[in-house]
Amino acid sequence: MIKISDAEIEVMKVIWEKKEATSLEIIRELQNHNWNDNTIRTLINRLIAKKAVGIAKKEGKTYTYVPLIKEDEYKAKRTTSLLKQLYHGSVNEMLLNFVDSNELSKNELKDLLEQIEDMIK
Repeated sequence: MIKISDAEIEVMKVIWEKKEATSLEIIRELQNHNWNDNTIRTLINRLIAKKAVGIAKKEGKTYTYVPLIKEDEYKAKRTTSLLKQLYHGSVNEMLLNFVDSNELSKNELKDLLEQIEDMIK
């Protein structure tokens, strides 16, 4: 699995959401992070080097970037890795940890229970 840093994930989220984006669009979307433009361009270049992002087209000095990895596939692999690393592969242990630490609201717990019940039917 490609290792993507937390900052790089923020860039990936923009590209995943937009399906394709220029560096200026990515910079605009990430303005609340208070990163300078060069930092974001560096993150994009790292993602290109990791083959997580590709260049779809170039018009003058403007590049349009596209994801080379699918969001749902990346999330699934990262979740599996996290489960193995922290919870011995146990989804049950992870969920109990969230419940015990009050990370899930009552509404979230209710929704989760409904989804589980629907799966069991």
